[in-house]
Amino acid sequence: MAKENLLTDIKLKALKSKPGEKLRRHKDGGGLFFVVHPSGRTWFEYRYNINGKKSSFGLGGYPDVSIKEARDKHKAAKAQVVEGVDPAATKKAAIAAKKTEGTSFREVADSWLEHRKKLIKEGKLTGKDVWTGRLRNHLMPALGSKPIAEITSREILNVLLRVKDRGNEATVSKLRNILNGIYQHAKVRMGLTIGEPMNDLRRISELKRTSPAKHFRYADTPEKLGVVLAALESVKDGTLAQRAVWLAPRVFLRPDEIAGAMWSEINLEKRIWRVDKQRMKMKNDHIVPLSTQVIRHLAELKELTGDCEFVFPSIRTKGFFGGRLNPESLRKVLTDLGFGKQALSGGTTTHGFRHCAATFLRERGFNGEWIEIQMAHSKRNTVEATYNHASYLPQRYQMMQAWSEYLDQLARAVADGDSLNEAA
Repeated sequence: MAKENLLTDIKLKALKSKPGEKLRRHKDGGGLFFVVHPSGRTWFEYRYNINGKKSSFGLGGYPDVSIKEARDKHKAAKAQVVEGVDPAATKKAAIAAKKTEGTSFREVADSWLEHRKKLIKEGKLTGKDVWTGRLRNHLMPALGSKPIAEITSREILNVLLRVKDRGNEATVSKLRNILNGIYQHAKVRMGLTIGEPMNDLRRISELKRTSPAKHFRYADTPEKLGVVLAALESVKDGTLAQRAVWLAPRVFLRPDEIAGAMWSEINLEKRIWRVDKQRMKMKNDHIVPLSTQVIRHLAELKELTGDCEFVFPSIRTKGFFGGRLNPESLRKVLTDLGFGKQALSGGTTTHGFRHCAATFLRERGFNGEWIEIQMAHSKRNTVEATYNHASYLPQRYQMMQAWSEYLDQLARAVADGDSLNEAA
């Protein structure tokens, strides 16, 4: 039978770490050890097997915990193991439960937001802060002050149904993604002991979309696009946001990709704009061949902001957008020019210019594959997507130049009051 109570206070006081030594464990018996760390720290530890796996359980540091107290704790823990209970897991669960108690939904949501902002700052996540507003407007009023562990799936369902009943069906789907992220963050990153109410809502028929998906507003005829372009010509030398919107129909990039443009990406001599995959929605490097009109526009911009990191810097966005233009500023330019959602023509969005290009270029006979590559649409084959960004570059240069010239014709026709037949 293995001996126990092998250690004494005199022995413990003599057991000190020595320079260059590794961590050492000294037996007391029955799985109880006195641990001496190279840093000089010492503590008691119970090492045991449970369910076929080795585990360990800290019993406290020495001399705060005496050898007698350590043996008493060891005895209690050993009794748990005999009963099939893991003392380390039990302690961990108790700590998590105490931490969870009283932690509000707002605290977890704030932590989740900060984590996402950190990822964006480190370049590990792209996008813009669309979450704060949705949380504030839709989730916080009903859930913010409640302990997250006490929120039921029924309460969440009621919140989502109220949003849907107001006609915001697309928002419901986005809120569900936010809630899934928050609950995962609570469990994985904060170590909270909570249920998974979002799992109960996976197949709830009331939350399914019943109306057709809404698409980005866009000018659906050359005539309407010409009106927008003529208005943009009048402000192309205005604010940075106005100059950014002027670029949008000529480069096919998404609003966030334009607003975050960096001078290091653009080579005016080679007429090329290389966007790093971290800034692209589909996470693939992207090349934009630049037309003569765009080169001229960027050269004028370089006189203004060439000393900055960003093509469109902003002193107002030190936080989430890191000192560059907020993509929402582009939408506001179009709204201020009369092309918002209330416009009689149906209006247009910055993203809508992509739809115009994809539609009208096909109508004008350009190769569909050139267009898809230039739009930076996703490819199912990831290897193909990786190399696709450089394909058909000579043809795409010609296409982008022809497109810029076509846009100029549309804008001039409106400005001169001429028919668009020749341009179209």
